[in-house]
Amino acid sequence: MVLSEANKQVIHQLAETLRANAAVLGADALARLFEIHHQTKTYFPSFTGYHAADPHVIAHGTKVFEALVKATEHLDDLPHHLDKLAEKHGHELLVDPHNFVLFSNIIVVTLALHLPSFTPATHTAIDKFLEEVAYQLSSMYR
Repeated sequence: MVLSEANKQVIHQLAETLRANAAVLGADALARLFEIHHQTKTYFPSFTGYHAADPHVIAHGTKVFEALVKATEHLDDLPHHLDKLAEKHGHELLVDPHNFVLFSNIIVVTLALHLPSFTPATHTAIDKFLEEVAYQLSSMYR
């Protein structure tokens, strides 16, 4: 991973905001993903709705953001930390790995919209972090 110490510091600071706002940010990001990339809904057939106020969207969005926060605690060992999630998404859920890239982009947009302190340095750090997360989650496809 090509995260500088400055990137890591920004990510660690951002993690507290993500933790405190996981439900709102996660639901908004997931709803945006469903709205923009309709094909991603196929992985969630049990959902009764695909909007940010839907309980299933809130629950899963929160789960995703909590997992991202947990990953920020393992920046120097993301491959090992994300191994079980990669295996689940790759072998059990059979998620198209390109969806990780799509969702990463949506997360960046969501953060930029919600966080007044979303600076270019924040953008750079979170983009690098999410790129690495997406790469690691795709590892079971290689």
